[in-house]
Amino acid sequence: MQKMFIVFIYILLALPLVISAAEQPYFHGKTVTLQVGAPAGGRQDRIARTMAKYLARYTPGNPAFLIQNKTGGQGIPAMLALSKGPTDGSFMSTVISSYMEAPYFGAPGATYEPRNFVYVGGPSTGIQRNVLFFHQRAGIKTLEDLKSREVTLGSQGVGNRSYLYSRLMTEVMGLKVRWVLGYDTLQLNVAIEQGEVQGRVNDAASMMTDKSEWFTNREIVPLLAMTLPAELPPVKHPMFEGVPSIMQFAKTDVQKNIIQKINSTGRLGAALAFPPGTPEAIRRIMEEALLKVGNDAAFRKDWEELVLEGHPFEQMFSGKEIFENVKVYTDWRPEILSMYKRLAHEAPK
Repeated sequence: MQKMFIVFIYILLALPLVISAAEQPYFHGKTVTLQVGAPAGGRQDRIARTMAKYLARYTPGNPAFLIQNKTGGQGIPAMLALSKGPTDGSFMSTVISSYMEAPYFGAPGATYEPRNFVYVGGPSTGIQRNVLFFHQRAGIKTLEDLKSREVTLGSQGVGNRSYLYSRLMTEVMGLKVRWVLGYDTLQLNVAIEQGEVQGRVNDAASMMTDKSEWFTNREIVPLLAMTLPAELPPVKHPMFEGVPSIMQFAKTDVQKNIIQKINSTGRLGAALAFPPGTPEAIRRIMEEALLKVGNDAAFRKDWEELVLEGHPFEQMFSGKEIFENVKVYTDWRPEILSMYKRLAHEAPK
């Protein structure tokens, strides 16, 4: 009798969730809040709104999706809200790789465990295309020029991803750098034009969109890329031909590990997750809808235009695939953690 009861429970779990009285899909008439740990209008917000538009179409019952922007604190407030959210499918959140670091780096208030989130899946947000650029007036045309003198680099504040990429590149190359921090992206471009700083690290495709004239007039010189050699160059422009990958210059296993972590975050740039404890049946309904979204030609076109800045949609990952990457990304051995903390979360000395 006990075995029959267990089998019966498994059968129930395998069935789609429905509202038994009206035989309607589980999400019929419901609203799903999709949280974004970033301001409205930015890339993360565009990602969430694009997915929500199509999830409303493909989720059985066609629930309404409400975008909720929860900003600040390097994503910690948003992840805390996800960790304590309702488990009935009414609350989801985007989860990006940088939000997963805080609990392992002792950030105040980061009491959540990224591995406990219930991952639905997520679209690839593209290969890391960050490149170290210098303005041509700096007179730096080769890596040998770069290594032979002190340079002035600008970046956002400590903790920003671009700051990490900048610090990692200069550490691996052994460069002498005078740092100027505290800019936002647009301010940093102005600082380069005005000669306040000589160079910066930025996403190549974004820079081509924001400052196309720099490429048309060859006002900048790209010298080093974050992408792995086999994936270079993901941005088509003659200026990137022959630009080497930082991996070619990595000297230690720790440096290589960190570079590999950074280059593996393409599927952790827009992952979707439910709060811990959300039933598998609910997760599976949303995962199946998300995978259907990935096959929709209209979604793929929107994604190309709004998110990937002209690059084609690559792939929609399942919840299992996302979780496997989460486990890899959150595997921080002491020596890797020590170097990463120094580069990502400490001001340069």
